[in-house]
Amino acid sequence: MTKVEGHVRLLFAALLSTTLLIGCDDEPEAPSEPEAPSVPEAPSEPIEEPIPEPELEQPVALWEGGETAREVEGVSARREGFVLLDLGEGWTPYILTEHDPRTGEHQSNAYRETYLALARGEFPDDHHGERAERDKYLELYGILPTFGVLRERLRQRMSLACTAELDYSALESYEGFIAYRNNDRAQRDARRFVVLERQVAEMVEEAGVESYEQLEDSNLSDRERARLRSYREQVADVEALRAAQARLECSGFFEGKGRYVRGAMDWPTHEALAEFERRHRIYGWGFLGRDTLPMLQMSPAEVEREAVIRVLTERAMHAASVIEDGSRSMVREGEPRTFEGADGERHPIPNLEAELRELVIEAFGLQTPESTLAFLDGLGDLPAGEHQMVAFQGPELPEYYGPQMELSVEIDRGDIWYEFPYDEEGRERAQPVQRRPRLTIFTNYRGQKIPLARFGTTVGGWRSESVDGTVMWKYKMSEIGPRVWHRIIASPVWLPPESTPARELLKRNPHFRRDGQRYAPNRHETGPSYASAYGLVAAYHQRFQRTNEGIRLGGDEGIRTHGSVDYMSIMRRHSHGCHRLHNHIAVRLMSFVLKHRPHTRQGQQRLSFRRELEHDGETYLMAIDEGGFVFELDEPLPVTVHEGRIRGRRQTPITTPLPKWNEEVGAYVMPDGQTVTVDRMGTITPITLPDAGVDAGVPDGGLTTSELVDLLPM
Repeated sequence: MTKVEGHVRLLFAALLSTTLLIGCDDEPEAPSEPEAPSVPEAPSEPIEEPIPEPELEQPVALWEGGETAREVEGVSARREGFVLLDLGEGWTPYILTEHDPRTGEHQSNAYRETYLALARGEFPDDHHGERAERDKYLELYGILPTFGVLRERLRQRMSLACTAELDYSALESYEGFIAYRNNDRAQRDARRFVVLERQVAEMVEEAGVESYEQLEDSNLSDRERARLRSYREQVADVEALRAAQARLECSGFFEGKGRYVRGAMDWPTHEALAEFERRHRIYGWGFLGRDTLPMLQMSPAEVEREAVIRVLTERAMHAASVIEDGSRSMVREGEPRTFEGADGERHPIPNLEAELRELVIEAFGLQTPESTLAFLDGLGDLPAGEHQMVAFQGPELPEYYGPQMELSVEIDRGDIWYEFPYDEEGRERAQPVQRRPRLTIFTNYRGQKIPLARFGTTVGGWRSESVDGTVMWKYKMSEIGPRVWHRIIASPVWLPPESTPARELLKRNPHFRRDGQRYAPNRHETGPSYASAYGLVAAYHQRFQRTNEGIRLGGDEGIRTHGSVDYMSIMRRHSHGCHRLHNHIAVRLMSFVLKHRPHTRQGQQRLSFRRELEHDGETYLMAIDEGGFVFELDEPLPVTVHEGRIRGRRQTPITTPLPKWNEEVGAYVMPDGQTVTVDRMGTITPITLPDAGVDAGVPDGGLTTSELVDLLPM
């Protein structure tokens, strides 16, 4: 018997005797047994004390599946793969922030409060508010609406009773394009179609069929066949227009625009479409088709949901400090662009904008307008100027990412025509362009030049310039070759040169009765303003030399890469030599550069610019005392402007100003009044028009070409 078994038997006997003693009081006492040795108790398992969760230094709510799952440490959230996103009303892009992360210093940015007011949908009592009230919706111009604004827009759209009556079928099947041309003609054509529509309906009824599609041409007269043919040619356009008008009217886009004619691309419809485009960041002309159609095919609530996703994604791009938008992700359809990683394998260049969009939808639960409104309502009060930080799981960044990245920019000028763009009678010559100008940002990693994103831009061309008080044509060159960006300026100011015609710097004065002057200096042209010549941000191109000590900066040629309020001019029209970008793209690009390149905040520029503008016998003073907010890169960023593809016979720019066509005279007219012809190569030839007389100071027979050129200022 083992020792343990002995202990168990003794313990059992002791328990039994105890039971007998307790249950048998009147029984004789049993002989005493030897006391059993005590069995030692087995040691108890120690109770583990719960380890307290460490207090978070900066607790941030983590969103997953449409709700807050837990809190994460804000200090290390980015290192752990989360995106820290500011949902508050105080958010601005990096270029308008006032805290220097390197030094901890605070430097005021003069345009920041204006940006925030406009983002909240407010109209300040100054020229900023005056312009914004006219533009109404500013996302298209680079100013993102706040979530307080988006919440009210979505709630209002979801409360519309008229949405239940909307029929989208004509819009969903439409593949055409309708532009505004002439108001009277559009109205007349629509009214004629109503008559035609009634006539075809009578034909359908007489034939005993259900629709015009079932009519047999062989059973119709010649007149009826002509009517049916005309109806078939027009019906898709008219029905799409009617559906679009019902959609726009339901959402209130016709308010203040007068009555529209049903089925006509008249002026009120054109204006309503243009306002719809501005509200939903659609780059269009107020026409029906292309980019506008997909948004019109959505319900009013659905397009407002899309706006919330779009703004969240844009903020997330800034928060994650990424730039890849899919524009450089593919070599060609079906073939991804790749780079070689440290493992020797090929890895695709991701579309991080598309990835962030999907992650945002999933994290915040934005699958429907209803769930999107619930998310926005869950944010609670959104006080002006305050921040509300949250986190969500971010995309996996490519290995070429780091706090500092070796970045560079290349600008392809595309197809270039140096020839004079007007013929001998002042008519525009055809100068087709197949390859448009593009700007590409690269990073260098392990000896590879990796393209991250590519954007449409502009290059120089023929622009108006004042010569001896006469407005003439001047070719404004986008200089080619290597340059650098050293300074990036937020909310920049443009100082117009003396050659800029005074009329271009003036706008009609809305306070004419009070001030007594018909015009006023156009502060939006000079800035700071989202509508300024340089938009919301500009990077200055500078010449440079490489020395043993590093880069020695050279002169400023007046060329910039900058934002633009003229969003339809990007890739379509020429500039004065600068490279324009859509405002939100310029802000995204420059913020990305600053996030990944060491820089110093120089702060607000101080200026003392004065210029008197004379027009129609009156003089106006343009005074500018403050410029934009200056960032200086510690190491300038290389920029290369490529020559592009020169088209036509002339291979170099025309450097001489050329006269404009004068309709009254019927010729090109020089500043001294001499009439001339100008050929495509820019050669000026004097002519004498019948009965034109001889201007004083011009010898009989006119001037020779060399003499004319000598008269022109250079």
